[in-house]
Amino acid sequence: MPKLKLLILDNDELTVLTIRNVAEFAGMSVRVATTITDFFNLLTTWHPSHIVLGLIMPGMDGVEILRALSERKVTAQIIITSSIGEQVLQAAARSATAHGLNIAGILPKPFSPKAFRAIIEVPTTTAVTPHEGQQQSEISVPAITAQELVQAIEQREITVAYQPKVDCRSGALVGFEALARWHHAEYGALGPDLFIAVAEKHGHIDTLTLLVIEQAVAWFSQFKQQYPARLQASPLLCAVNISALSLHRLDLFTRIEALCKQYSVMPQEVMLELTETGAMDDPVTSLDILTRLRMKGFQLSIDDFGTGFSSMLQLVRMPFTEVKIDKSFVMTAQQSRESRLVIQAIIDLAHSLDMKVIAEGIEDLATLQLLQQLGCDKAQGYFISKPLSAEQVNDWLEQRKLTLEQQRIQALHSLKIMDSGTEQRFDRITRLAKRLFGVPVALITLLDTDRQWFKSKAGTDISETAREHAFCNYTIEQDAGFVVNDSNNDPRFIDNPLVNDAPHIRFYAGYPFRAPSGERLGAICLIDRQPREMSDSDLLLLRDLAAMVEEEVATNQLLNEDHLTGLLNRRGFETRANQLLQICRTQQYAASLIYFDLDNFKQINDLHGHRAGDNALLQFSKLLASTFRDSDLIGRIGGDEFVVLMITQTETDADAILSRLSKTVMDYNQTISTNTHLRYSFGISTTQSLADYELQFLYTKADEAMYRDKYGEQQHDVASHAPAPP
Repeated sequence: MPKLKLLILDNDELTVLTIRNVAEFAGMSVRVATTITDFFNLLTTWHPSHIVLGLIMPGMDGVEILRALSERKVTAQIIITSSIGEQVLQAAARSATAHGLNIAGILPKPFSPKAFRAIIEVPTTTAVTPHEGQQQSEISVPAITAQELVQAIEQREITVAYQPKVDCRSGALVGFEALARWHHAEYGALGPDLFIAVAEKHGHIDTLTLLVIEQAVAWFSQFKQQYPARLQASPLLCAVNISALSLHRLDLFTRIEALCKQYSVMPQEVMLELTETGAMDDPVTSLDILTRLRMKGFQLSIDDFGTGFSSMLQLVRMPFTEVKIDKSFVMTAQQSRESRLVIQAIIDLAHSLDMKVIAEGIEDLATLQLLQQLGCDKAQGYFISKPLSAEQVNDWLEQRKLTLEQQRIQALHSLKIMDSGTEQRFDRITRLAKRLFGVPVALITLLDTDRQWFKSKAGTDISETAREHAFCNYTIEQDAGFVVNDSNNDPRFIDNPLVNDAPHIRFYAGYPFRAPSGERLGAICLIDRQPREMSDSDLLLLRDLAAMVEEEVATNQLLNEDHLTGLLNRRGFETRANQLLQICRTQQYAASLIYFDLDNFKQINDLHGHRAGDNALLQFSKLLASTFRDSDLIGRIGGDEFVVLMITQTETDADAILSRLSKTVMDYNQTISTNTHLRYSFGISTTQSLADYELQFLYTKADEAMYRDKYGEQQHDVASHAPAPP
C-alpha cells in the first residue's frame, strides 16, 4: 500500500507544527508549502493523498484555492482549517463538495491533535459519494456521442438497477428507485453521469426516460406479485427520475400513464422524482403540470431538496407528496450542526404540509439512527443497499430479513422486559382490552428467537408458546393490525396446534408495538374461541392500546411512580389519562374522573406523627386499588389527593364502585383505632360532550364537586357513603 502523503498550506506556524507532528507519527509523509506557488508546484510534482488548507491565506483566499483545485480535478482528501468560525468552514466545505472535491473534514481553530487524528485515522470517504453508477473503473472512457447513445437506446443496452428504500424507523421495505445503467460492450457498466447530459443536450432524454420506465414498471409489476402481500404495511412505490427538460412535455406523461396501465401498475404506486431547481424554474407552468399528475394519481417527490433557491411559498403551493433531503446534508450530519438543523427544518416543514421525507446518502448506522431521532420517514443509501440488478433483489430481501430480525432480538433483550414479573402498568392495558372488546383472552406478547412470551395476560394461565406457532409472527411483520376472523377458514392456521388444541383459537386480532428505536417487539392480542369480526373502529382502538404499550415500554417507571404508595404520580397519571381520554373521544365512550381527598390526613399527621400519616395514605391507596377495576387508572397527585379515571360503559359503573369503596373503608375503619379512621370526600365528573374530554376540564369539575361534598350542606364522613343496611 503506497504511503499516505500530506501537503499543508497554512500561514499559522503552530497549526503547521501540530499537524506535521501528528501526521508523521501516524506514518504519513509530510510537505509544507510556504507560498501558493510552492503549493501548486508540489501538487503537480508530488501528488499528495491528503491536503490541509488554511481558509484565509495572503494573496489568495482558501475559496479561490478550492476552486482552482476543482478545476484541476484534484482527488486528494482535503481538510479545511481556519479560526473564522465553524459556520463559515461548513459553508466552504459544502461549496467545495459542490465543485466535486473530496472533503475529509473541517478543523475550527484552535483544535486539539486528537481532532486532526480522528480525521486522518478513520478511513476516509468522500463528503458526497457519487451517485451509484458514477463510480467508474480505471479504464478511460472517451466522450459519449449522441449517435452512440441513440444506438444504445435502440438496442436496449441501457437497463435498470433498483436501489431499495426502507421505512426509517422499522427498516421495512417501502419501495425502490429505478436507476439507468448502460452496459457498454467495450467499457462495461457506465453510470448516468456519462450519458444523461448527452441525452438532454441532443433531445433524446424523453426516449431514454421511457425506456427506463418501461423496464422499471414491467419488473415492478412482477415483483409485487412475488413479494408477500402480508409484508406490505403500505403500498410499495417505484420511483423514477424525470429530467427538468421533460417536465413540461405532457405527451411524455401520457405515455408513462399508458405504460403503467399496460403492466398493471397503478399511478399511485409510481413516484416521479424531480429536482428542486427543475420544478421551480417555471413555477406557474410546473404547478399546472404537477397538479394534473397528482390528479392522475402519481406520487411526486422533490429531489435534492435544500440545494436550490426556491421559496418556501412555492414549495407550499406545489402538490408534492415527498421531499428528498439532499445527500450533502445527510452525509455531513454527524459532523455538522448546521446540516442537522437543515435536516430538522426540512422534516418539520414537510410534515406540516402532510409530506413524507426521505433521506438519501445514508452510509452508516449512526446517520440512520440520527435520522430516526429527527423524525425522518424513509431512508436510502449504501448502508441499506447499493443499487441492485433485478436478479439480486430477492437475495437482498432474504439478507435484509435476517438483519432486521437480529436487530429486533437485540433491541428486545436490551430492554430487559423478558421473563420479568407481573407489572400492573401492562396488566391494566390487557384488562382494559379484554373488557372493551368482550373477549375471553387478551395478551401482550414478546417474540423471542424461538418462543413467544406473555408480558401480560388476562384470561389464560399459559405463559409462553413456541414461536413457530405464534399468530404474532404475522403481526410483527406489519405496521397495521393483523386479523384472523376464523382460523378454520385460513389455510395458514388450519394445522396450527394452538387452533386444534388448547387454547382453541378461532379468532385472533393483533397490533404490533415497537421499541423506542423502532423495532417491533411483539403485539397486543385479542383471542376468542368463536369466530368474530373486527370493524375499522375496533382496529383503531386496538392501535391506540398498542400505543399505550409502547409508551410503557419507553417509560422509566420510577419517574412515574409515587414512591410511598406505588400508585402513579401526577406526571404518570396525566400522561396515561390523556391517552385514555383520546381513546374515549375516538370511540365515543363515556369517561368518569373521581377526585378524592383524605379529610383527616392533617389531623392524623399532627396528632400521631408522620409515620401514621404515611400509613393512612398507604392504606387508602390499597383500598382504592382493591376496590376499583384492574383497568381503571389510579394515581396520587398530591399530598392527600387521589384520582381515578375510568371508562364507564353504563351509568351505574361509578356509583356501584363508589358504594363498594365506602363499605370497604368502613370495614377497614372497624379494625383500627378511632383516632386514625380514614375519612374522605370525593367529587366525580363524567364526559357528556366533546369538550369534556379535556383532562383539565374533568379535574375542575371533579374538584368543584368534591368541595361541595366536603363543605356543603351534605357534609358527612365515610359512613354516609355506605349503602343502607339490609
